[in-house]
Amino acid sequence: MAGESLKGLREERGWSQGELAAWLNEKLGRKYDRSQVSRWESAAERTPKTVAELVETERGSDRPRHATVVMAGNQKGGTAKTETSLCLAYCLLAQGARVLLVDCDSQGSATVHLGYSPTQIDRMEAERQTLYYALADDRPFTDYILQTSEPRLDLVPAFVSLSDADVELATGKLTTIRHRIGEVRHLYDYIVLDTAPNLGLVTVGALEAADLLLVPVQTESLALVGLRHVLRSLEGLRRRRNPHLEVIGILPTLFSARLTQDKATLEDLWRAYGERYRIYDPIPRATVYGQAAAAGVITLSAVKNVPGRAVFEQVAADVRAAARARKEKKLNVA
Repeated sequence: MAGESLKGLREERGWSQGELAAWLNEKLGRKYDRSQVSRWESAAERTPKTVAELVETERGSDRPRHATVVMAGNQKGGTAKTETSLCLAYCLLAQGARVLLVDCDSQGSATVHLGYSPTQIDRMEAERQTLYYALADDRPFTDYILQTSEPRLDLVPAFVSLSDADVELATGKLTTIRHRIGEVRHLYDYIVLDTAPNLGLVTVGALEAADLLLVPVQTESLALVGLRHVLRSLEGLRRRRNPHLEVIGILPTLFSARLTQDKATLEDLWRAYGERYRIYDPIPRATVYGQAAAAGVITLSAVKNVPGRAVFEQVAADVRAAARARKEKKLNVA
């Protein structure tokens, strides 16, 4: 039993056996190694009482959570928004965080990217298990949450039924996304919203629910043509609907350093918005992202040396810092 609990803690935190040994050494002042952890987990060797008690205490501690909600949004398609949402969610899993990814796009891009087949998605739709039905029905929001293959990363799926939600939200027939997310904020550290390439009422509802906004933008000339309108619309909605929303920054995507047009667009982006918004280093265009999507896995999970990994990790670090600052501000106000 102690070995199973030890393994359970390790999997919850996403640690290797060596990382778990290092954590135990820090907590207990010992010099355990990976092989000892392996023997305890397999019950080949009895787990020391002090280790078992520490693990049970750690797993039993119900540390308070209040999720910071992050939205990846841009009303233009083709900006690698879903890839951004998935990679950000993956990076936020560090340090034992629990993350919920909510697919707010009727194309179901995030749901498909996480490996769900058309047959599985059709079944979820037929069984009323997708986001549209979470907004339409009276069941608890937890009923719509699926575990993914990544430890501590859960998903609320979406598909074509969500295309009806804009009209029904306008007439008040559906529960708001903000209300539904409010039901589970205490279960997660971060909630990531992957939105559709439009500013329909589902996307507006996601904007109302979010604490932080990240704007992915493709580094090509046409993308910048509409960016001014996108940011103006988002800022207007923020003032009217969610004045506490913070823009975490603009993330250039699909960048090729070999293309003169991409470099010129990146320079234009800096000139136009660099003084007002944080602009991250660009995410390079790389075939590995498309390959991972086709395989139904998160790119950063499947491949370690992915171009752009450091940028996603920086965005995640900024999200964590913003989350801490928001919580400290609330404590000071209280």
